Amino acid sequence: MKYLLCGSCSHANPLKSEYLTFCDACGKKLPNSFADWRKLHPMGSFPEYQQTVGISIKEKKPNAAKAWIKTQLQPANKGKVIVFFSLVLVLLATAGTLFGKKAVFSLLYAKVPKSYLYASWQTATIGRQALEISTPVKLWIHDQPLDPEAAKVTEYAKSYRNEEGGGIRITVNMYSYFENVTNTLENALADSHHTMEPEDMSDMQAKTTPVLVSGIQGRLEEGNYLYKGGIRLAFQNLLVVKGANRWEILIHYRDDDPIGPQVARRVLKSLKIK
Repeated sequence: MKYLLCGSCSHANPLKSEYLTFCDACGKKLPNSFADWRKLHPMGSFPEYQQTVGISIKEKKPNAAKAWIKTQLQPANKGKVIVFFSLVLVLLATAGTLFGKKAVFSLLYAKVPKSYLYASWQTATIGRQALEISTPVKLWIHDQPLDPEAAKVTEYAKSYRNEEGGGIRITVNMYSYFENVTNTLENALADSHHTMEPEDMSDMQAKTTPVLVSGIQGRLEEGNYLYKGGIRLAFQNLLVVKGANRWEILIHYRDDDPIGPQVARRVLKSLKIK
C-alpha cells in the first residue's frame, strides 16, 4: 500500500484513487496530488504516480508477549493467572530447598579476579608493632571488642580488614600482652581457633607448618571449612609471636578458586615485621 503524507498534519492518506486531493484527517489540500503531478508528467499513469510520489509505511507487528499478558489480565482469566504463579512459587521454593543454598552462596562469594595476580599492589606499614604488608585491596581499620577474658590480659589490640567483595577477605590482627601473660605460638593457635569457630562454620580441616617471618618463628595454618552448610571456604592463617607481641594474618577465599591461594601466598610472602 502507498500513502500520501499531508503537509499540514502528517497524516498518511491511502493512495487508492487518482482523485485523492484533500487530507482525510484535517481536510486540507494535499501536496503532490495526481492532478498536479500530471501537469509535469502528461504521459504518466496513476500506477507510475503511486510509485513515484507515494510512500510505504511498515505496519507494526503486534508484540506477542504484551498481547498475551493483556489477555491474561482480563477479569475472566485472573483465576488462571493466580494458579500459574502459585505453581511457579512452589517450584522455586522446592528448587531453593534442594539446590538454592549452594547456588546462592556461589553468587554471594565470588572468586578472586585473575587481574589481582598482575595488578600493582599497595604496600602499607600498619600497627604499633609495625608490620609491612602488600595487598591487592586496601585494608581499613576494623577494630572489634575483645571478649572479657582476652581484654584482661591485652595491653594493646588493633585490627585491619578489607571491605567485603573482591572474592577474598584479608584480616590483620595485632596484639600486645601484659608482661605476666604467656604468649606462645601454641596459645596463639588456640586463641585463633576460638575466634574462628562461630556457629556458621563446620567440618574444618587444616594442617600447620612452621615458618619464619623477618627471622621470627611463626606458624602457617592452611585449611578449609563448610560455611553455613552451603559453600566450602579455604583459609590461610599466619601467626607470629615475639615476646609480648603477636601478629595474625588471616585470609579467606572460596575453596574451589585456583586464584585465591596464589593471591594469599603473595600477600604472606610480602610480610615484614620491623
